[in-house]
Amino acid sequence: MEQLDIKMYKLKVFKGKEGIANEWLDFLNKNRDEGTKTIKNEKIYLETYFKSTDMDVMYVYLFVAGKDIEYANSVARQSQSLVDVKHFEYMSECIDKDESDVLDSSLYLNNLEGYL
Repeated sequence: MEQLDIKMYKLKVFKGKEGIANEWLDFLNKNRDEGTKTIKNEKIYLETYFKSTDMDVMYVYLFVAGKDIEYANSVARQSQSLVDVKHFEYMSECIDKDESDVLDSSLYLNNLEGYL
């Protein structure tokens, strides 16, 4: 089985933009079918969103597993899909890129034979 490229993005939401972040996640949830098409095109196998609040600051965590995350991000940025376009619009409006982080996977276990 091929090795997976796995990342966890910790995205800090600008203070006062929590409503926009929730709207963004609702938009993605309402457009799951189109989102699934876009991640297939990007060679992403799994994309999962979490949110939390720590010391009155909202964070969105994005877990991504795929063939090549850098390639996937490049494809997504060039996409004309409504889901991708709106995704990046929402992110630019509510995510503080300077206070966000990308974590690389140190280890993963899987039971995916036959699924990938």
